Amino acid sequence: MIKQQSKFNGYYIAILLAIVFSWWGFLDTKASDYVSSSLVQALSAFGLAKLFNATVSVLQSIQISVFVSSVTIGELLDPFNDMVEDFSGVMKVAVSSLIFQSILLKIIATVYFKAFVTLSGLLFGYLYWVKSRFIEVAYKVFVTAVGAKFLLVLVVLLSALVDASFLNEEKTQTMDKIQVHSDEMNEVTTGLGVAADLKQSLDIDKQTLQIKLDDLQSELSNHDARLDELTVQNESLNRQISARKDTLSALDILFNNDEILAGLRTQQSALSDDSQRTEQNIKTSKNKINALQQSIDDLGNLTLEDQGFFASIKQGTFGLSHFKDKISEYVETLNGLVNDFLTLLALFAFNTVLIPVLFLYLGAKGFKLVWQMKPSDLIERAKQGVKESL
Repeated sequence: MIKQQSKFNGYYIAILLAIVFSWWGFLDTKASDYVSSSLVQALSAFGLAKLFNATVSVLQSIQISVFVSSVTIGELLDPFNDMVEDFSGVMKVAVSSLIFQSILLKIIATVYFKAFVTLSGLLFGYLYWVKSRFIEVAYKVFVTAVGAKFLLVLVVLLSALVDASFLNEEKTQTMDKIQVHSDEMNEVTTGLGVAADLKQSLDIDKQTLQIKLDDLQSELSNHDARLDELTVQNESLNRQISARKDTLSALDILFNNDEILAGLRTQQSALSDDSQRTEQNIKTSKNKINALQQSIDDLGNLTLEDQGFFASIKQGTFGLSHFKDKISEYVETLNGLVNDFLTLLALFAFNTVLIPVLFLYLGAKGFKLVWQMKPSDLIERAKQGVKESL
């Protein structure tokens, strides 16, 4: 209840101060500047999270082509990947909260809201002066307007004070530490992204060539087996010819008068021709195998060396194991940033989640204190009134 006191008392001073501060705008500007700078930081942190998330996706996309027989990258990056997804979710809430705060600060800084505070204050002062029976309502409206005008501003400025005193330095250091690795991770994203697409295409070519190589090696094995078989048959024929010659005279051997010996020599000639063809086939198959193997090696060298991302890797002795070591180094770097992202998450959560909660809590308490009801009760009354009017 409003106590009736002398006509010039603290109420008029409070009304005058509220109107002056509402039009001054200094506190509004400071609060708005702080929210804007926090929004820039939050967007930057969210961008870093998306960059590292893209890096993880790229690294996981090449696990089949690079880590053929080793531990998959996805298993190694699961902790970091889960954390980045959680961090991204929280940062979405943080950015939304800051945008909402910025909109509210712009609303209460408009001429219309300042005019509302001024008119409600002047109305309350006039009704208090004339001791009107509507003074209680005017008082509640004025206090509600002043609370809506300054509560969010004061809460934001309190957060800015805490941030500047305790949190901002750690937040800046953590952001800088993460930023140090962002360029390197961006190179991984772009370089390995291209590498993954190129390698996938090259791997298809390599698989096709490998199938042809396997077929040729199988064919070569068949030729080798055939040549061994022909060699055994030739040795057998040589023994039969020698045995037959032992039973014949020199003239019969010279003039080839023996039909059996002639038949054996004909078989030996045909066997010799078959052996020569087989040897030629073996030579041809080996040439084709060497050509295919060279093509596969060339594709392998292109996959590992001719991409821009791998230029830094080529400084030392290059090989697949060295490439795996390099990728493992990136994996360790990413997992090492988990604590930094968690720290950053906690710092942003304090500024962007605690402020709205505190604002809503104090606003609800103040509303209940002034109007002797909860905001939910007012909503229920409004709903009931609409129902009754219908």
